[in-house]
Amino acid sequence: MLRLKLVKTGTRWLQKKFEGLDKIGIESNALLEITAKAPTVDWQPNDIIKKLREIKSAYEIDKISTTARVCSRVVRATLGQVNNDSKVIDLYNLPFKVVGKEIADNFSLTNRVTNGVWPSTYSFMPHSIPDMAATVDHGPNVNVAVFRLAGYAAECERTFFMEKPTKEEELHFNQMMTARNIMLDMLRPGVKASEVETKVRDYLIDQHLTANILHRPGHGIGLNNHEEPTLSLGNDTVLKENMVVSVEPAIYFEGQGGYRHSDTVLITKDGYKLLTNAPVTLEELTVEN
Repeated sequence: MLRLKLVKTGTRWLQKKFEGLDKIGIESNALLEITAKAPTVDWQPNDIIKKLREIKSAYEIDKISTTARVCSRVVRATLGQVNNDSKVIDLYNLPFKVVGKEIADNFSLTNRVTNGVWPSTYSFMPHSIPDMAATVDHGPNVNVAVFRLAGYAAECERTFFMEKPTKEEELHFNQMMTARNIMLDMLRPGVKASEVETKVRDYLIDQHLTANILHRPGHGIGLNNHEEPTLSLGNDTVLKENMVVSVEPAIYFEGQGGYRHSDTVLITKDGYKLLTNAPVTLEELTVEN
């Protein structure tokens, strides 16, 4: 009932603003629900705002950095508390126990706090939703902390094992890490976004992993968890100072699991800066208990 009332109020506000206008500029990804309020208007799609959002202000970098620090703390807490009996639901509730004050201090209506662990029975499907009653297994498990606090987003993800990985698992973990390092080495102003995925894909294809690549290696982060620039084939946007992107090249194996770290990264004047901070090495991420 409340949502219906808000929608009706918003509709009346829009209609009033549209009075006397025959042409309106609008973002190309705007909701059809908005344009449908004034079907006689000549809508002019444009990506001006989307392009402006690619470069973050000092204020925005500060807000994103705060969110990055908080979700990093949650990943470290997850790795410190997880055990063989942990269920997805237990770890989903963890942020409110370990960073409740930070979440409250940065509260807004746009907050999003998600800390999920994808056991290996789900982690090979990167866009699946694990059963909340599922239990952490041997691995590769993937911990995903995707936060938005006070309007600004960040993400931190880690692949981890509950016991010593097999030789094959160790190989795939190291392949993922090599792809990650290749990508990090490319992050600097002047590099085309498409070149980043090309370089990462070339390595993985050389490792005979073409069929195990299921998504792009990274994307922009800001007001939303996914925005421009996409670090993908076909996108020739040139990286610039103060862009913020994710670094998450990954490989997936049905019946075994997925291998993916993700960090929130700031493009600096001459390279990059990691805004998230969590364990990286296989030794650190083998949580034997």
